[in-house]
Amino acid sequence: MARVASALKAVWLASWRDVQTFGSIIGQNLFFFILLVALQPQSAELFAIILGLVMVFPLSADPMERVPKDRWELWPLATRERAVIRMVSLGFSPIVWIALFLLAHGAARSTGLFLTIVISVRLAAFVLKSHVRFPRRNLSGWLPKPPGTVGFLMMLQWREMLTTLDPYVAAVLAVLTVTYRISGGQQGKPVDPSALQIMSLISAVAMSTTAQVLFSLDGTGAQRYRLMPIRGWRILLAKDLAFLCLLMLLVAPLDLVSGLFAGMAALVVGHHGSVYRNAPQARWRFTSGALLPDGVIQTVVLFGVGINIRSAGLKLALPCLICWLASVFLYGWLWDRRKAVIAAH
Repeated sequence: MARVASALKAVWLASWRDVQTFGSIIGQNLFFFILLVALQPQSAELFAIILGLVMVFPLSADPMERVPKDRWELWPLATRERAVIRMVSLGFSPIVWIALFLLAHGAARSTGLFLTIVISVRLAAFVLKSHVRFPRRNLSGWLPKPPGTVGFLMMLQWREMLTTLDPYVAAVLAVLTVTYRISGGQQGKPVDPSALQIMSLISAVAMSTTAQVLFSLDGTGAQRYRLMPIRGWRILLAKDLAFLCLLMLLVAPLDLVSGLFAGMAALVVGHHGSVYRNAPQARWRFTSGALLPDGVIQTVVLFGVGINIRSAGLKLALPCLICWLASVFLYGWLWDRRKAVIAAH
């Protein structure tokens, strides 16, 4: 029993550390937005459900998968002991905690629906992994490769962005909105264009925290930028273009113009944090930036630009474009200065 208890303790610690990484959502701008919307609980319900749907897959991972396979095989355990550990470790899953919480509050129907979604997701993942042969290439093999050095850096940025949960929240928002629009809206009435604009801006909010961590997404790989003989503004431009292209793809079914210029506004505010702060990011989690003051400023400016861009036209679009380009060159220059100081030491 001592060996089983020791192994279970190791699995529990690994599971708990993994669960703690989901705390990155506290530094997510969408989290701040949902807190504001929660002043009217009915309005926040949809966004809470979307967050839950996106988080189901990483939350439903087997706790035993968090223990390195070679360590699991080296543990001096009998077959019976391993079976006991695997069964007990299921209780370490956050999915089980959530299901028990729902049951304790008398939500049997919600518990059943929740578990059905989780089982479906895990079953689909198992089938794909076991029966579908994907090419043995990493994610970059599936991404477009724009020409030149800037294009290569864009591809690297797409690869990093797609290993966070942010774009998938925006994708779910777009799919749900388009589905609602195709179905004819409420009581057969067409969807109000202003509603599409708001959903586009909320998608931009979901992506906006990424603008604060453009370099942090690379992890230790960010050091390669200090070794490349490339000016800072070109690196920052490549990262910005990758961000804007992905955002445009996500908001195109909603309101492309409002979403695009809202994204530019988010980048202008986020460049400072990207260049001057190093906030390590975990894969398959929400990006985490500085909610105060950067996140609040991003959200306010983003909505301000996005809501008024269509009515103001070039009077607002041109200043936004100029501010974004000026920010790219300014913080690119500051990045070069920081790189020179680090090289000197």
